[in-house]
Amino acid sequence: MALSEEQITEAVERYGRERDRYIKLAARVADLTRTAILEESVIRAQVTSRTKSVRSFQGKLRRFAMNPEKNYTSVEEIFAGISDLAGVRVATYRPEDQEQVEKEICKVFKGPGDGNVVPDPKDKIDFANARFYRGVHCQVCLPEQELIGDFENLRGTSCEVQICSMMAHVWNEIEHDISYKPQGGGPGLVEKGLLQALGHLTLSGDATISRLIEATEVRLEEQTGDFTDVHDFVARLRKNFPGLELAVNAGVAFDVAMILELSNPGRIAQALGTGLPDIAVAQARVEQFNLYLDRIGVPDVRLNPRSADVLTVALLQKNAQQVLAYFADRTTTRPPRPATLSKRYVDFLARLDDPAPESEAA
Repeated sequence: MALSEEQITEAVERYGRERDRYIKLAARVADLTRTAILEESVIRAQVTSRTKSVRSFQGKLRRFAMNPEKNYTSVEEIFAGISDLAGVRVATYRPEDQEQVEKEICKVFKGPGDGNVVPDPKDKIDFANARFYRGVHCQVCLPEQELIGDFENLRGTSCEVQICSMMAHVWNEIEHDISYKPQGGGPGLVEKGLLQALGHLTLSGDATISRLIEATEVRLEEQTGDFTDVHDFVARLRKNFPGLELAVNAGVAFDVAMILELSNPGRIAQALGTGLPDIAVAQARVEQFNLYLDRIGVPDVRLNPRSADVLTVALLQKNAQQVLAYFADRTTTRPPRPATLSKRYVDFLARLDDPAPESEAA
């Protein structure tokens, strides 16, 4: 049964009353995503958020009313069925980084109904029909620890996260406005031909950007002096950590190094005492720390032994107290990850010195 005018009016009025919740949700999901992929995993990307306007929502419902496949029978079904009232887009510089973004999204958020986030690939490459849509959609809800204070009324409300490369985003947006919301009967032959040309340009653009970033990293490897930023940090240390994904969680390692005033590779090697760490030994220490975190009931702090967490732990081994002292006079509602890690690592080292039963929770 098609949507009635009465249902559309009721749904639009309800959305007008509740839209501020979706604005708040989209902004918070974007903030958490930005921290996870730009600051911690150092992925080059742009993260943006948006909330559907009341006018756009009304227009969508009117299109649904003309589509027999959109068989909503109540206003509740409308709100349960439309997934993009709040939306976040992650546009990576390189398509190769999309998989890591998916992993971070799945780690940070939960799925609707307290389930896991399930990435939904939407790639629809079809050269013959000028289709070049590329992207992954994830429906996410805030994790339990976020549902406090101003965010308490967001429980059970989901946000759509779209992941694509910047070049794919260009094609996706233009094609969406021309084809998904067609005026005058939809795109003609000329428009389809130009969309096809644009699609090929975006594919070649992705390849060019990837090669450009690779060339930049090669140049940074030869740079001397202090680190200019976290990307420089990763590029110049990567050769010392073969087999690790050093960009993953590199933001935390970089922050710890800067707190300790280890501003170049030489200073990091000097701080570690015997040069850069033995990877196998450092990974074993990470695993030991993870077991400790599991025992005290804080598995959300667990580290990744295939990432820059190996360097973070190597630095904290001798300097956790100094990092912790740095944050002592910097009180915040949510302590940054280096502060949390240093506190846990100080406790972990104390337990190694005094191996009493570890039964208390954090």
